[in-house]
Amino acid sequence: MDIASFLSTISLSESDRLLHSWGFDLTKEYLSIATQVNTASSVALELATGTGRMCAVLSALFPTVITGDLSLNDHERARRRIPTSTVNRVQFTQLDMESLPFRTGSIPLLFCLNTLHEVSHPKRCIEEMIRVIHPDGTLVIGDFNRIGFDAMEKIHRIIYKNEHHEGTISMEVVKAKLSGSFSVVNEVPTLLNDTLIASKKI
Repeated sequence: MDIASFLSTISLSESDRLLHSWGFDLTKEYLSIATQVNTASSVALELATGTGRMCAVLSALFPTVITGDLSLNDHERARRRIPTSTVNRVQFTQLDMESLPFRTGSIPLLFCLNTLHEVSHPKRCIEEMIRVIHPDGTLVIGDFNRIGFDAMEKIHRIIYKNEHHEGTISMEVVKAKLSGSFSVVNEVPTLLNDTLIASKKI
């Protein structure tokens, strides 16, 4: 698959257009992060679906993408963002990140980007992610850095006329928590995000 051509078929949101005008491309960042892991996995789990940007990217890399969110209200909007060539690879589900509906050690690959700042109990969510990851699996967790949060603040003021919440947990705290459960935790910095890739579960 020609990834560059594929990315051009992912529909842009109003936020994407603003980011592009400022020299940022969150979709390309997601791709650069996702390709840091072993893409031989047949299944990738994504938390949370949101507008569908990340699951659209993952659908180009994995035969099956399970994407879950607390609400399915944005399900159809997310589905419309996924190119028709890969939309059948994506399975949408409703779930609570504080109590994931998966067996312990059953998930080979999990992505959670730009979500921790949105949840009320991020540490509990991280504990659940760690619980469901297979001993030989990989957990990818990232959130906005200072540049990213500043960009999101501008977007929210322009589009939504409100402020953007930055959450209650830092990536330093996330790294410390992952380091207690995985023997390998690598940092993947991008323009808008700080991302951690954890593997070799202890």
